[in-house]
Amino acid sequence: MGIIIPLPRTAPDLDTRPLAYALAHMEPDLRALVLPGETWDDMMTRREAAADILDDLLAEAAAELADAEAVSW
Repeated sequence: MGIIIPLPRTAPDLDTRPLAYALAHMEPDLRALVLPGETWDDMMTRREAAADILDDLLAEAAAELADAEAVSW
């Protein structure tokens, strides 16, 4: 019989505030998997744009959180 390694019972602390901020500020069409009547090329272009926008919003949220934490000290 093999060795049993127990899994941790709690998840590591993960700050989801940047993701919540980014999703709240994105247009709903950018989060859609496929839009009605959308071609493959249009979908891929929209998803690339959504990834760029998400990246920008995450960076913006992280900067705002860093500023807020710096002020709280």
